[in-house]
Amino acid sequence: MKAFHHYFLGTIFSIMLIFITFVTSFEAVCYWTPDFYRNEFIKYDVTGSMEAWMGETMSLDDMCHVMDQTMVYLRGDRENLIIETTINGKPAFFYNENEASHMADVRVLFVKCIFLRAIFILTCIAIAGYLIVILTPRGALYYLSRSFIRVCIAILTIVIVIGILAAIDFTKYFTIFHEIFFSQGNWMFDPRESRMINMLPEGFFSDCALKIVMTFIGAILALLVCSGVGAFITKNKIKK
Repeated sequence: MKAFHHYFLGTIFSIMLIFITFVTSFEAVCYWTPDFYRNEFIKYDVTGSMEAWMGETMSLDDMCHVMDQTMVYLRGDRENLIIETTINGKPAFFYNENEASHMADVRVLFVKCIFLRAIFILTCIAIAGYLIVILTPRGALYYLSRSFIRVCIAILTIVIVIGILAAIDFTKYFTIFHEIFFSQGNWMFDPRESRMINMLPEGFFSDCALKIVMTFIGAILALLVCSGVGAFITKNKIKK
């Protein structure tokens, strides 16, 4: 019965650690990758797209500035999306009301994930500390490493399946994602009227998703190796 209790705590620890890793992988791609947005904007010629669809000209530097401020807003470090830039050589605000409404919903999701990550980090520390106290560091490592390996294999399987499905038809699953998390329906925009959709085409999101998934899988595999080492060095714990 005690072993079940320890494995249960190890499972909770593992699920939370995987969530922490996913949010951090997202942050690594979207916030820590140098020139990520500039390179994507060049790849998809977003300034040319906006001119073609809306007849508006905007420099790449101004577009990057708008995106930088948008990402500051999404993580809760900016109060609003009233971002002034230069369009057709004149001062203008980039976002319209509908775009700002959708981004406010995205911000709520961002902030909730960041908040949950902080809570999960504290909870993981508490679980690890508790197991160390009642089982010694070796005992804690025994249950945490084995629990993580089991949970990790299941999660990686799910991620790989979702990744394959998304690679086959990204538009379909991109739509499903928005229908689940933004059911209010304010996420569809006409490129003839929306600067935002010209700045952030679907190809940008598919590239972003791929980078996040690859970063996440790489981090999880590193943790899996560490767990394997932990499981190996404690394999005789119960016997001893």
